[in-house]
Amino acid sequence: MVNISMTLKEPKHPWRLDTNNRYGEVVKTLIGLSTASLLLPVFFTRNFLLVGAETPLKDVFSYSLYFAWILLALSILSGVFFQYLSAKWVRLAWGQPAGLFFSENTKEETIERWMEFSFWSCVIAFLSGIFITIYFFTVKII
Repeated sequence: MVNISMTLKEPKHPWRLDTNNRYGEVVKTLIGLSTASLLLPVFFTRNFLLVGAETPLKDVFSYSLYFAWILLALSILSGVFFQYLSAKWVRLAWGQPAGLFFSENTKEETIERWMEFSFWSCVIAFLSGIFITIYFFTVKII
């Protein structure tokens, strides 16, 4: 339990709050783009490849597109995990203890390492998913 009289009026590490907000905006953007990218293949297939409603999409889609969806979903999950870690990072910036999952007080370096991992996982999974989706449509159109 945190004693309210012991809370700081100024953050212990103010630069962390600004940095965290900037990374958070990137992750929020990637989560939104990944979510939208999950629906794009259905829209493009029906409207640009002119696949009719009577044709099941499973007959048109290949394993590469399903793999792209897995990567995009991984990007979303990594982004959500980053947001969770971000809240812990803010607690540390205010000089408060921050524990991951069932730990009461996790080391600062551990949280930072997991934040870095989840951020880059989000970015790489998103870019890979988009690349594979573009590859799928390039092969289908040609």
